[in-house]
Amino acid sequence: MSIRTRTVALLARIAPAAALASMLAVAAPAALADDGYLVFNTFAFHLQESEGRNTVTPGIGWEYSPSGRLGFHGGTLSDSFGYQAFYGGLNYATPRLAALDHRVRFILGATVLHKQFLINGEPDTKIVPLPAMELTLGKRAVLNISGSPEIDYGEHHNNAVVFMQFKLGIL
Repeated sequence: MSIRTRTVALLARIAPAAALASMLAVAAPAALADDGYLVFNTFAFHLQESEGRNTVTPGIGWEYSPSGRLGFHGGTLSDSFGYQAFYGGLNYATPRLAALDHRVRFILGATVLHKQFLINGEPDTKIVPLPAMELTLGKRAVLNISGSPEIDYGEHHNNAVVFMQFKLGIL
């Protein structure tokens, strides 16, 4: 394993703890922000070749944005193959759309993801873009619908997947 791979894997493991620690460090100013969420990873729907993959992908994480726009996220979940995956990264959120009663916004994340990408493969760490549509369910409840497209590039192939996260506003 190269030094780059080991470094990225270490960062992927540290990111969730750093996110939770920073939440505690900025608790007083964060009380004014409306964007601190406890994240529950829930389901992953594979659009092709779903055999051998789990639909229920439980996990927990933290998403925080001091400005309501730029923020960070981190957490852990049981991936589609049952491997305990870790993720962390930065995200940008659009303002909530007035045309949709301020209940929808879009998020784009740059995420360091350490997980098992192939059925019989070894866990690997990659930097992936993760777009999401955030639907406000209530004053403190939000549903993220996200996913990744099917990619077939050189020796790399992954199936398209749509996944969901339930987010509970706690700040």
